[in-house]
Amino acid sequence: MLLCGGARVEDEACCSPKRCLDDEASSRLRSDSPVSPLDPRLSSSSTLMMSREEEEDVSWLVRESRKTLALLEFAGHGTVDLAADAPEIREEEEFTCQRFLKGFQNNRSKSLKMMQSYILWRSNTDTVRKEDITESLKAEKVLLLKGRDRRGGPTVVIVGRNHDMYKTDVEETVKLLTYCLDKAMALMERTKGITMATVILDLEGIGWRNLDAQALKHVMLFFQNLYPERVRVAVFWKAPGIFGALWSIVKPFLSEATRSKILFARETADLAGEVKLCHLPKAYGGQAEDDTMVPMT
Repeated sequence: MLLCGGARVEDEACCSPKRCLDDEASSRLRSDSPVSPLDPRLSSSSTLMMSREEEEDVSWLVRESRKTLALLEFAGHGTVDLAADAPEIREEEEFTCQRFLKGFQNNRSKSLKMMQSYILWRSNTDTVRKEDITESLKAEKVLLLKGRDRRGGPTVVIVGRNHDMYKTDVEETVKLLTYCLDKAMALMERTKGITMATVILDLEGIGWRNLDAQALKHVMLFFQNLYPERVRVAVFWKAPGIFGALWSIVKPFLSEATRSKILFARETADLAGEVKLCHLPKAYGGQAEDDTMVPMT
């Protein structure tokens, strides 16, 4: 028996086609209501949803981020195209500023510093091409579920046992993450309030070759500092005992806000709270076929 839609039901009933359709219909009905403080449908009445101080914070960060863009473009003498490198800064500037402020607890100086770091990183980083990460893509380190999570967002699976720290350096890992997270963000629908993804870090079966402290640290800081409020929850699936030592090294570098989004899980019921069983592959105890979990390409 598992909880599904607020009621205790049999697993099979929960994952029957009819039940899935009922869940989808009910989700569509619920979608008429705002799903988070960042829901863009609230933007037209943002004065009702944000305090005066929060509005001032967003307006201040918008102004400061514009200065950063102008200075970079001026310094680049026409060689820097930030509209192409970081289009969200201009196309969704208020929303992007809200994300950084929320991600850094409305600390103005910290939010500005990290946003400037993001803009500089984008401007100094070439667009990642498949050819840059061929081996990592072949290893199928990052997968995507065809079904969405319970809030309509994409679900990304990172398979720890497919990473060999002696074959892949940190630079390629960062490129792989950039490539895959940008792909996942393209699946989000801000007009429907879908602005975050669920990430499952599959740690089952990892060994010493996979215990890459630097890679894990970069993964976590990557999400925290460069993509604030883009990951709703990170599920650490079946972490073995040897992972504890690795985690004790990485954990101090993370903010309390980031730590609060991490869920250690060993039971399918824990995953079912994030992804419906009918969308969860059988490899994780769900009802969907494993081929509904496809490599990011």
